[in-house]
Amino acid sequence: MSASAAPMLAVPGVGTRWLKRVDMAGPIPSHAPELGPCWPWRGSTNNRGYAVISAGGRTRLLHLVVYPLVHGPIPTGWEVDHLCHHPDYCAKKDGCPHRACGNPGHWKARTPEENNLRSGSPTAVNARKDECIRGHALVGDNLIVRADRPEHRECRECRRLRRAMALALDVATAGGTGEQLGLL
Repeated sequence: MSASAAPMLAVPGVGTRWLKRVDMAGPIPSHAPELGPCWPWRGSTNNRGYAVISAGGRTRLLHLVVYPLVHGPIPTGWEVDHLCHHPDYCAKKDGCPHRACGNPGHWKARTPEENNLRSGSPTAVNARKDECIRGHALVGDNLIVRADRPEHRECRECRRLRRAMALALDVATAGGTGEQLGLL
């Protein structure tokens, strides 16, 4: 199914009423025009901006109700990612307009880790950085990935500077608080 084609299906417990609540002529994501237009949801949203619909007597997230019927079951432990979302273009966090996109062609099942890395969370933002806070490149020999924390990246040059400053402080204070040398 193309991203812009309207799926003609009835969702059990929802029928076709969900299709009446989307604007199929919505905006095209500037970072991924190949996806086609978003379908902005004109129904209710939850407190985080996600489209919600009543199904089976409960309020449920639209993408979790419709996705399995269009794409098949969501693998256990996986999440549905909105491909129209891009953290560089969607700085509104909970107000991101793509959370209310009702286009099933814009949804893809991903692992929680993949979904998080495409988000604007601090973890994801730091993972995308290519240089440290002091401007050193986080590549090659300057990049340290610790075995005990493989998700943590560290700049080798900054680590060297931190250790040199700690050693200088230890020498200046003779390993104490500095009182014995009259520094404090």
